[in-house]
Amino acid sequence: NCLTNAVPVSEGLVITKFLVDEGTIGDWTLEGLPTDELSVQNGIMVTRSQKWPLMIDPQSQGLGWIKNREAQNQLRISSLIDKRFRNQLEDAMAFGQPLLLENVEEELDPVLDPVLDKAVQKSGRGFKIVLADKECEYTESFSLFLCSKLANPHFSPELSAQVVCINFTVTMQGLEQQLLGRVVQRERAELEEQRQKLVEEVNANLKLLKGLKATLQNR
Repeated sequence: NCLTNAVPVSEGLVITKFLVDEGTIGDWTLEGLPTDELSVQNGIMVTRSQKWPLMIDPQSQGLGWIKNREAQNQLRISSLIDKRFRNQLEDAMAFGQPLLLENVEEELDPVLDPVLDKAVQKSGRGFKIVLADKECEYTESFSLFLCSKLANPHFSPELSAQVVCINFTVTMQGLEQQLLGRVVQRERAELEEQRQKLVEEVNANLKLLKGLKATLQNR
C-alpha cells in the first residue's frame, strides 16, 4: 500500500484521464459508445492495443460502436460462416480497410492465424501475408475487429494470447443511461435531439480548446 509506505500518490487518480482526452471520449459517445467508466476503458483497449480486439458483446454495444466509428472508412462486415469470408478478408487487407467479423464462436478458422499473429512480411515496396499457402497483399491501414455474442465464452489459451479479449457486457450504470435515453427519446424526442446537439457542440468546443492550448505551448 502506497499510503502506509509513505509513497506520494495523487488522490482520486483516474488512469483513463492519462490515456484519453475528453474530446476523444466525446467522439466515442457520438459514435454510440456508452459513457460509463468500463466502456471508456474498453474504447481505450480497442483503439490502443497492439493486438486485434475480440469483443465479448452479448448486447451488441461494441458492435454498434464499431459500425458507426468505421463506417467512414468503408467498413467491411462478414462472419466466419459467410461463403465470401475469405474474399472479404483478402480484399480488406489489400485495400487497407477495416473488417468486422460478427458472431464469433469459441474457435476461429485457422486461416486467421497469420492475421492474428500479424505475420506480415516485406515484399518489394509493399507487404504481404501468407494465408494457407497463398500470398496476399497487405496494407498497413488494415484493421480487424472480432465480435462474439456469447455471454461467457471459453476461449483457448492460444487464442487469448493472439488477441485482446474485451468484455463489452453492459454495466448497471451504462444500462441506466441507455434506458433513460430511450425513455426520453420516446416521450420527449425534441429534448433528446437538443441533448445530442449540445453534446456535439461541447465536444467541438473541447477540441477547439485543446488545439488552442497546443498552439500557445508551441509558441
